[in-house]
Amino acid sequence: MVARWSVVILTTAVLQIGIAPNFLVFGVVGDLMLLIAISAGVAAGPERGAIVGFWAGITYDLMRPGPLGLSALAYSLIGFAVGSLLVSVLQVRRVLAAGIVVVATMVGELTAAVGGQLFGQPTLANPRLWTIVAVTGLINGALSFLVIPVARWAEGATAMAEGGGMLGTLDG
Repeated sequence: MVARWSVVILTTAVLQIGIAPNFLVFGVVGDLMLLIAISAGVAAGPERGAIVGFWAGITYDLMRPGPLGLSALAYSLIGFAVGSLLVSVLQVRRVLAAGIVVVATMVGELTAAVGGQLFGQPTLANPRLWTIVAVTGLINGALSFLVIPVARWAEGATAMAEGGGMLGTLDG
């Protein structure tokens, strides 16, 4: 399971840095690393969401300028929150899961912006902040139909034995 998550995080990092910048939507790049953290929370619960969020965030922080650990903190919090939200829900339809990903991505982007402001970056003063938050949320929501099954695969036998993780059978 750890090896699978490592492959997912490293592959996503390559996609985030090498390919995603070529697919801008209204000048915004989707936050694939945050999407992996959220998908881990959706597929496997709060603990896995926090762990994957930390490693995805620290990996992303190492590849770009800015305070080291800021993405790790934000992604861990969001992965944990999404997993905690879905603990009581055994089956979630795909459309509802995508909606959760949209909202969680928007909250994650705002969390990172507030954290950046606390560390002296003018992130909250960015006039495009709300465009970035909205577009990133929509991109990640659309990609969630592909990424949540990857998270279920990375979780391995545990998620499958529990009826497909937090998403159950993904009816829908």
